[in-house]
Amino acid sequence: MKRENRFPFLLKFTSIISFFAICLFALPEEFDRDRYVKGEKIFDSKCNSCHEKSMPIKILMDNFIYEDNKLLNLKAPTGNEISYRLKSQIGSRDDIEFQIEETSDFVIDYLYNPDKAKTICLPGVIRHFDTMPSMKGKISEEEISDVTFFLYFLEGFDGVNEYYKSK
Repeated sequence: MKRENRFPFLLKFTSIISFFAICLFALPEEFDRDRYVKGEKIFDSKCNSCHEKSMPIKILMDNFIYEDNKLLNLKAPTGNEISYRLKSQIGSRDDIEFQIEETSDFVIDYLYNPDKAKTICLPGVIRHFDTMPSMKGKISEEEISDVTFFLYFLEGFDGVNEYYKSK
């Protein structure tokens, strides 16, 4: 006697869901783990004295909105704040590769010619900080490009950070 598959719909449904889950959670092809790690090392050695790497957004917003930066006494925006703002303010996520180039160009210009008028940070955040000093001669364009790559992926996408793991 031939056995029939009594659950063909369930099998098809499970296959379709699995396919979409793999597509949804796969790393974008633009993500290069080696470059990310290289950028993180540069961030740790050249940026971390002023910029904390990452903090929960709720704590940051409480710090700036309710505590006037007296809770954390930050010297500069955090890396994850910058990450989010770069992706939301510079270029379009429709072309990640091009957006990464655009954000790198922006950060190079900003680090060499800092000006609060060019900031991508929220006014309620940036008002707590002085204009950063120029980094010209202290960090190369290539290093800035690698740091920007790290920052771009630091926050992840849609509030989910699938790349950065807090140590």
